[in-house]
Amino acid sequence: DDEERGSIVGRWKDEEEKCTPQYLLLNTMPALQVFQTRFFGFSTRPFAGDDLHLVCILVGSLRLIQFLCLVPWMLYFFIDKLKGKNIWINEIPYWCPQYQALKDNVTEDIVFSKSIGAIYEDSAIVRVSSFESGDGPYIYGMVVAIVFLGINVCWLCMLWSATSLGTPTQPERRDKYLRPLIIFQLIAGLIFPIMILVRGIKFTHYVRTDNFRCGQGVTVRGRTLEEQVFYNFYSVLMVTNALEILFWPASFVGNIVRFVKKQGMFLRGKEEKEHRIQYMFGFMFRCLQCLSCGKAGGKDFKNKGELKDFAVQFMELANFETNVDFVLSDVYIGLVMLGRDQLERREAAIQLAVKENNIIRNLVRPQLQVENNSKTEGEDPIASHPHRQKLQKRGSIYILQHQESSTYKVCERHLLLQSNEEDRLLMQDLAYYSRYAQIIYKRVQPLTVEEFGLEDNATHFTRGSDTLFESRYRLSSLDCEHAMLSYACFLNGIVSTPYAILVDTAKEKVVITIRGTISIEDMVVDMQYKPAGLEKVGVICGTDLKGHCCHKGMLARSKWLYNSLRSEKVIKTLYSDESPFKDYGLVVCGHSLGGGCASLLAVMLRPSFPSIRCFAYEPPGGLIDEDLATKCEDFIVSTVKQDDIVPRLSHQNFDALRDNFFDILARIKVPKIQAFHDTRTPCTGASVKQRNSKILRHQTDIPTDTAFYQQLQKFRSERAEAYYEKLYLPGKIVHLLDPGDSRPHIPYYASKHEFDHVAISKTMISDHRCFKLVGFLQNAQLCGGKENSMVSFVCNNSIAIQEEEEEEDAESSRFFMWCSNPYGRFPILLTLGASIAVLCSILSVTTCKFFTRSVSVYQSDVGDHSLFKITSVGLFSTGLLDCDKLDQNCTEFDKYTDSPYCIPYSESQLSQNDWLSKAQIFVACQMVFAFVSLLLLCISTCYRIGRSAWIVICFMLLLSTLFQGLVFVVHRDNCGDSVFPIEDPSYSIVTSCDRGRGASSAIAACCFYFMTALGSISFACKK
Repeated sequence: DDEERGSIVGRWKDEEEKCTPQYLLLNTMPALQVFQTRFFGFSTRPFAGDDLHLVCILVGSLRLIQFLCLVPWMLYFFIDKLKGKNIWINEIPYWCPQYQALKDNVTEDIVFSKSIGAIYEDSAIVRVSSFESGDGPYIYGMVVAIVFLGINVCWLCMLWSATSLGTPTQPERRDKYLRPLIIFQLIAGLIFPIMILVRGIKFTHYVRTDNFRCGQGVTVRGRTLEEQVFYNFYSVLMVTNALEILFWPASFVGNIVRFVKKQGMFLRGKEEKEHRIQYMFGFMFRCLQCLSCGKAGGKDFKNKGELKDFAVQFMELANFETNVDFVLSDVYIGLVMLGRDQLERREAAIQLAVKENNIIRNLVRPQLQVENNSKTEGEDPIASHPHRQKLQKRGSIYILQHQESSTYKVCERHLLLQSNEEDRLLMQDLAYYSRYAQIIYKRVQPLTVEEFGLEDNATHFTRGSDTLFESRYRLSSLDCEHAMLSYACFLNGIVSTPYAILVDTAKEKVVITIRGTISIEDMVVDMQYKPAGLEKVGVICGTDLKGHCCHKGMLARSKWLYNSLRSEKVIKTLYSDESPFKDYGLVVCGHSLGGGCASLLAVMLRPSFPSIRCFAYEPPGGLIDEDLATKCEDFIVSTVKQDDIVPRLSHQNFDALRDNFFDILARIKVPKIQAFHDTRTPCTGASVKQRNSKILRHQTDIPTDTAFYQQLQKFRSERAEAYYEKLYLPGKIVHLLDPGDSRPHIPYYASKHEFDHVAISKTMISDHRCFKLVGFLQNAQLCGGKENSMVSFVCNNSIAIQEEEEEEDAESSRFFMWCSNPYGRFPILLTLGASIAVLCSILSVTTCKFFTRSVSVYQSDVGDHSLFKITSVGLFSTGLLDCDKLDQNCTEFDKYTDSPYCIPYSESQLSQNDWLSKAQIFVACQMVFAFVSLLLLCISTCYRIGRSAWIVICFMLLLSTLFQGLVFVVHRDNCGDSVFPIEDPSYSIVTSCDRGRGASSAIAACCFYFMTALGSISFACKK
């Protein structure tokens, strides 16, 4: 094996490198070049300008994670502020054991002098050395994070809208907006995360200093800040921002690597550019080998020339001297639209055939149904039609055949008929031997270990020459009770392939079954599809194969199989004069790669076994040349199911698929996101023409002034000079058509030219499965029998009358797009107004300066007021009084001044003032209604919502106005002017309330809520 593979690699290096042209591996990604300097540049590679929707989704997901981490942080800050935990006394936080004693001094009441009497004031007075707001170290980081999040949301909205402009081949409209947006994000994405990270590090360091701020020698009994649940979210927020900062170093390293590659420092003597492709695919195979833990094979794959042919062919296919700009998303959209274009062309061909030949619609695809209980299920309702009777008499079927002009024509093909003995026996043999092509995949080797006593790591199963004629080693457990295993090889390398030799006593045949593609080595062989000559093979095998060629990789394996059969001498023994099987026929079968190798092996063995037969199940399309494929029709039968892509894989089909793909890409006249949205909806034959006209322009309307078109023209002029030998399916071809509705498949004799194109469909991959093929062949229905009289069928495409579809409203079918403004710009103003209202409401709640209360003493005999103090009153907290004396020794109430700090109400204060509970309930209801209405308004700027949604918005905004007003009224009524008498009749206490910062914010919130509700009424009243 090693010598065979070494000789092949040596021949590649010695002969083919001399005649293989060297092509430049150019960049085929139409990435937007944001900026480029001599040593540093940035582009959107590997995304095109209209692929940045995915970037928006990824960045938006990151922002959502940061938002979900920021919300608990904000809630923690808000709750701590309401509880008064944000105040650190003498720089001692609340989790320290000495904090409670200090707090008791702060909340101790004041008793005035005897001359005034015992007056208890509902305000807290400081009796400690100092206090400060503990939220200071991290409130600035929170503000920066909120600002950065808001800026990024706006940036994502603009980027989404900008990347939705233009078409895949006309990027000029979007590029002028994308560049400044990306440059802004590159700058902002560096500055803001650095600011957030610096503040976070400083805050963490500040909290951890000096035994978590509790002092040395103090045992922390409570939960420190790092033990709080919110701190985990805070850590995730810091990590995500740190990852964003790493973008710049990663980009810089990427530029260095690209610069070094341009200098050729990493090529290691391999100057040929196609080696990059070779090594790239080799690396992918190595990754697959590692991920599968070696179960996918790969031990014999050295990546030392095995993929050279494929690399050259790949460059010739898609990357010649001129590169054409496209990306992976273009490939997806292009292939989907190409499939729809093929469907439209098929429908047009059917309509034309119906019109020209006067074939009625039901004749092309009869709908079997029961009418008035007069016909049984399965009966042909139009069997008496004269044209139908002619088709049935001829045993024919109508099919669609693809032409070089990318159009279709209706052709008549012969069916496999139940009344024809040859057809019936052929279908029986196809179904019978497909079982052997299936069991060689993964069932023969375990059977030899479990039942025949073979070792697990054995590579061969052999029987002595004296036991080959004995009726032993039957495959009864594999439902092949008539088959005896004579020999099996399990070697799988670049040139070696697993196969088995069976003796079937029921059919009186010796069967050679060859395994298909299942390992990395098999994939490598599949990719070596360059044509190779058969002249030397014919000389060795005793047949004339001069001028013929075939698939190179499969030829190498077929030669190995031929040599293995000769060296093992199993076939020679089975056909010796002493053998009871000497009169048995020889059958070779296989699926996929095994089918291709079986076909070539049958060609090699036919001089020695003239009666040999080969059943190739779904072999590769680019297998042998056309002349040899015709000569093989006497002994090779290929089977293809529906739209299976493998029998259509050939170099000429790849070329045609590439050219059609480029044409479709140039014909797209809408943004890629709109085309993607349209492809998500299933497309039927009745609506395909109308649907395609909305996405694709006509072939003659392709713009010729684009860079893509110029590249395409130059590319095609270079490709026109290339010529390659066309390879086809071998032998006679039986095509299985799927009629749908879970009915049996219909076989007919196909032409090799029917597979000259790749049919884009949803089942093009699944149709290649061997395990399903066995069942389909066993259940296939021959025409002409009693069970099925349907003999006319057109490639699974029914003719449908083109009905006019109602045009959808362009705005109603608009894909959800940020700031797409389906109602114009007025909802943006409403959203802004609601946002300001919500912000004002939050400010009114969090402050303790909703009202300012002044306390003074009135002396009646003098008629003079003595102002004692002005304190602050809020919804959830009250102002903290501070001593204004330097020595902090205040004995009189008038010596205390109002401080900027707030502490929550005590439980006794809450129980004595039930209006506080009412106000807090009103605030909670108002916040719920406000946030729901704000969310709906944000959605209205991106998507057309219903009239009922606008009514809900108006109703909730009015409720928000009402509850915000009730908060103000309740608070104002309980903080009015009042006079309290005291023990001395000549004195009285006078209190009064003035509007504070919180009350002003509440009034502003009411106004904005009401104005936004009035603006929303105009949309709610529209029908």
